[in-house]
Parts: sequence; C-alpha cells; structure tokens
Amino acid sequence: MPQPPHQFDVPNSSNFIAGALGPPAPHHQPSNPQTPSMTASEPQNPTENQKKPEPLVDQGLVDQTKNQIRTLVDEIHKLAQTNSTVDEFLEGFTPRVANALASVGAAIWLSDAESSPLILKHYVNVPPALKLNDQTAAIEHQRLLQKTMDAQQAVLVPPASGASGNHPTGNPTDYLLILHPLKIDQTTVGIIEIFQRPGAGLTTQRGYLKFVSQMGDIASEFLSNQKIRSYASERAMWNRREQFISIIHQNLNTQDVAYAIANEGRRLLECDRVSVAIGRDRQCRVDAVSGLDTIERRATQVKQLSHLASLVIRTGEPLWYSGTSDRLPPQLKDQLHEYVDRSHTKMLAILPLFREQNHAAAPDLPEKKPVAIGALIIEQLSDSRIAPELKKSVDTIATHCQSALTNATEHNQIFLLPAWKLIGRFVSLFQSGSRTKAISIVGVLAAILIFLTCFPYTFGLGAKGSLIPAEQHEVFAKINGTMEAIFVSDDGDTIVQQGQPLAQMQNSDIELAIDQINGQIAIQEAQRSSNLQLQNRNDLSQFELVEVNNNIALAAKTIEYLQRELEIRLEEQQLLTVKSPAAGRVVNWNAKQNLMHRPVTRGQNLMTIVNPNTEWLIELEMPERRLGHLTEAMRESQQPLRVTFALVSNPGTEYTGVLLDIDEKLDVHSDAGNTVLIRVQFPNEAIDPQLLRAETRVNAKVICGTRATGFVIFHEMIETVQSKLMFLF
Repeated sequence: MPQPPHQFDVPNSSNFIAGALGPPAPHHQPSNPQTPSMTASEPQNPTENQKKPEPLVDQGLVDQTKNQIRTLVDEIHKLAQTNSTVDEFLEGFTPRVANALASVGAAIWLSDAESSPLILKHYVNVPPALKLNDQTAAIEHQRLLQKTMDAQQAVLVPPASGASGNHPTGNPTDYLLILHPLKIDQTTVGIIEIFQRPGAGLTTQRGYLKFVSQMGDIASEFLSNQKIRSYASERAMWNRREQFISIIHQNLNTQDVAYAIANEGRRLLECDRVSVAIGRDRQCRVDAVSGLDTIERRATQVKQLSHLASLVIRTGEPLWYSGTSDRLPPQLKDQLHEYVDRSHTKMLAILPLFREQNHAAAPDLPEKKPVAIGALIIEQLSDSRIAPELKKSVDTIATHCQSALTNATEHNQIFLLPAWKLIGRFVSLFQSGSRTKAISIVGVLAAILIFLTCFPYTFGLGAKGSLIPAEQHEVFAKINGTMEAIFVSDDGDTIVQQGQPLAQMQNSDIELAIDQINGQIAIQEAQRSSNLQLQNRNDLSQFELVEVNNNIALAAKTIEYLQRELEIRLEEQQLLTVKSPAAGRVVNWNAKQNLMHRPVTRGQNLMTIVNPNTEWLIELEMPERRLGHLTEAMRESQQPLRVTFALVSNPGTEYTGVLLDIDEKLDVHSDAGNTVLIRVQFPNEAIDPQLLRAETRVNAKVICGTRATGFVIFHEMIETVQSKLMFLF
C-alpha cells in the first residue's frame, strides 16, 4: 500500500533555529561518566535546562533558515520517491540531514544480516576514532549503537557519557549524539546518527530528536519499499529462470536444446549475444547463436569462436574477459585477441559445460574426470563491466544448461534411436483401447503394400527437350567486320535461295590493305619501267647493266607477291558479303535490330535458315541415371519405344512419337548434369503448324513397358540409396 506523504513541521523554537544557524558552542563541562544516557523522555537536569534563557535571533534570519530546512526536507522526500538504489538514496540523504540541522556530522550504520555488526555505510565528518574498530572508543560506540537497535527507540546521548563496568556503553565523543533506528517491517536494520554541537537547551534537543525521527521515518519507508521492490524483482527473476529451465528441458534433440539455451539465455541474462558450443574435450564447434536461425560455419568469426571455446574447455576453468587478459596463457590470449578484434566484443564469458555424473547409481566407485560436452558463451558488445548479478545468474543457468545438454547428448547417443522410436510407437498401437485402431492401420498398410508390389503400372522415363527441324543451316560470319546492311526482313519469314546475299559487312582494315597493296604494285611497276629504259642504253658499264637487270627481276618478283596478296585480300573482301548456304526461310526475328551497325566476329552465328518442307523432330536430354532403364527397355522391345510428349506452348494436349536414335556420347548440355541426346520422330501433321517453332520446349516420357507400382513410384529413391551405399559394405 502506498504511504501518505509525510508532513514536516519545522519547530518554531528559537533555540532550534539557533542550533540550525550554528551558534558558537558555549563552554561545556564534560558530564560524569557514570551518568546514564539521556533520552527524549528522560532529559538530564531538566530544571537547569529550563532556566536557560532563549537566545535572541533575528526573525528574518529565522525565516530564511526555515525555508532552507524545508527545501532540504523536500529534496529528501523527492529522493525517497525515486527508483534510486539504497546507496544512492543514503548518499544524498546523509549530507542533507546534516545540513538541515547544521550539525557537525552524520552517519548511517547498517547491518547486512540479523546477527552481523553494524557497518558504516555513509557519513559526513565522522570522528576518526569511531572508524577504527580496534579502538576502545569505537568499541564503546558500537555497544551504544547496538543497545539503541535493541531498544528500537530514538535517543539523545550527551557528550562524553558512558556507563561503568567491564563493558562500557556510551558516547565517547564531545558531541551530542542523536540516534534513530531504521526499521523494515518492525526489524531494526540500521541507525541514523547525528553529531550535534553540545550546549543546546532541552526544547532544542527535542526539536532535533523530532526532526531526526521524521527523517528516519522517511528513510525507513524508503528501505521498506526498496525491500518490497527487491522481492518483486527477485520473484520476477525466479519466474524467468523457471521458464528458462522448463523450455531447455522440453526437448531431447541436441540442436534444439542448444538453440533454446542461446535464445532464452539471452532474454534471461539481458546481454547482447549468447552462443552454445557443443563438442568433446579436444574439439567443439558453435552450434547455436541467439537471434540466428542458421550459422555459416565457414565464417572466420565462427571458426575463431569455436577454436577459442575448445581452448577454454581444455583448461576446465571459466574464462571472464572484460578488457584485460594479462593473466591468461599466451595460446589463449592470442586466440582471444584475434576474436575480440574481429567481433568487437567488450565483455566475453566462456563457461565449460561438463557431463553430469550419476553418483547415486555407483556411490562406491571413484569419481571420474569430468567429460566436457560444450561451452556456454556470453558476450556484451557495448559494456565491458561484469555486474555481480550477471555473474551470479550465469553461474546459476550454466548448471541447468549442463543438465539439459547432458540429457540430450545421452539420449541421441542411443544406438538406432530412430528405429527404437518407430518400434515403440508401433507397439503402443496395440495397447488396450487401441487394438481395433491398430489392426485397421495394419490392414490398410498391408493392402497398400500388396498393391505396390503386385499391380503393374506403366513405367516411363521423364525427360525435357525441344523441337528442332531435321534440315536447317546456320549462317556464320566468315570474317571480322561491322554489319552495314541486311537484306532480309525482320518478320522471320524471308524466303531465300542458295547463294543469295543476306547481309553486307564492312572491314576498313581490308580496304586499307587493298589500297596499300595497289599503291605498292604501282610503285614497283614504275621502278621496273625505269630500269627497262636504262637497260636499252649503250653507255652502261658491265657492272651497271648487271645491277639494272637485278632491279628488273626484283621488281617483277615483288609485283608477283603483291598480286597474290591482293587476291587474298580481294577474297576476304568478297567474304564480307554474307550469302545463304542453302535455300529456305530465314527464321530470325528482328535481324536488323540485333545485328545492324554492330561488330561481328568470325564464327558468330548470324542467321538460321530452315527448309519450309523439312521434317520436325524432338531432341530430348535424358539424364545419365536413367540410361540403364532405357537401354534395357530397348533390348527387351522388338519395336521402337513409344514416347508421349506435350509442348510447353500447348500443355493441355498430349502427342505420341517413337524413339528414333540415341547419341553415343554423354555430355553436359544443361543444368541437369550429364545427359544423352535422344531424337524422337512424330507425325508433324498432328501438331498445328503455327506451334512448330525451333527451340519450343517439350516435356516427354519414354515408355519402357510396365513395372510394379511401387517400383514406378520409388525407383529413383531406391537407386539413390544403392548409389550411396554400394561401396560401404
């Protein structure tokens, strides 16, 4: 239930305000050590205190001080309403209470357990002697605090007051102590202690005590609420842990358990990533990563993490990394740094998981060395701090992960587990109450088995192919060039004759070469004519005449060579005119758009010419694995095998043909792998002429007689098993 807000009243006593203003302390005579401690209900020498005159204080200063005290009280009240931790609250509470009372100092003493001693948690200007536990003053002061906790009442303790005996209890300081117990559910858990200047009157001291009591109630209420919140948080955490434990133990499949641990563990621990590695002592691999359905095991980061987990498993000790790795061995340190550099992980924890041993079954046997079954990996990508709650939670769930993985691995190691499960399900059908149902199921299965083995069905080998004309000619470019003109239409229906020009190409290199050769021939002709004129002169010496004759012969040979080269170039120039190799119809669509003004290389397919009256065939690609059935059917049949097919362009109609011939060579013709080409003949008149187009796709089935229905349905599965297992035994 929410508590109503506290009403704070600043006492109107001028003595209290004077104390808050911090007047100079009067000369104080220490009280008798034998005098008992003074409480709010039992002041010492009340008559003497009542006779003290009230100090005169400026009223404006009084109002200002009241406002300051109210401000500090409001701050304390607002701080108590926040969701701050106990340490944060007390750290802000202690100096504000001390300032509100203008006291010398303040301290908060808390006890962690019911029987544990009080510990100084937060303080302001505490005398040094009280911090030393082995000092006499500190021991006496601790007894005073313990007595106050036992009494569960606020007290005022005069300075230097104590009790006699072997175990003195009192105030060893020169300050007035104001003590108020902090309670949670009627249980005292701590003490508020105020170190106030001595010498104040009785009314002022009561004002101090009342004010500290009000502040103590606020602190007690905050501690109670914080305790309730911690209970609620712990309950929620336990509920999440129970849910986590339930989920990871729901399945006995190792992979499913690993994924459950990774995904649910990340949700429970509230970290960035949780991974699970499964394997033996020497080698393990990452099998599950939170948030990922599949893992790319060839990825470098996954390989590095698997190797690092394997090294940690060999050590047998958990690895906690938060930025420093000075104490790690070099092998582990190097692998850790490589992974951290690639994954940018700030905090990494790897906890080896060991197979649980059943000591109850054989308590007398010595304990064996634990066998590793994997590792639990926790990562934080943004924060390198290792919170104590995280470490405690990780240690807790690691035990349950170890149990779940142990059960899953032992279950999956059962020999022939799928077969035993199938037998178990089959036997369960014959239990009482299910026999009629089981007999019915067995009868149906027997009927299906008889049908599959005894009743024949047509056995066909499926294949895919296309329509091809029996007579067609491909037009290839015989020389490199650029397409300058095309003499056929773009409708794919041009009739041409053999030798008819189909296109004209241009090659500037050939034209330039022809011009250069003609120029060289002209030059050689001119040189030969000049030498012939010199030969007819009579004033030449014998040596000059020989030289002229040699020049004439050289020019003649050069001209002969250039003329042969010119003939070759002229023949190449004639090849630029693409001619039809046979009469027929050009079936290419948009030939001009595809070829015009484009470079053409030698051997490039330019056009296809089909005889309009040619016969159409089907060319099928039969996979290699079906070739054995095909050859066996051809050997057993006296007639050509029948082929049924359908055109992809007309799938609703089935046509029939016969097997014409089979290629002698296996080759890779498409994505189907090794195939053999089969040609099928069919009556062309059975198909609409408009559907007879080259490369029309065909789905066909070669009829190979009849076989048992079960063989027809499952023959490929049977052959796959045979091909995989034939060399294993």
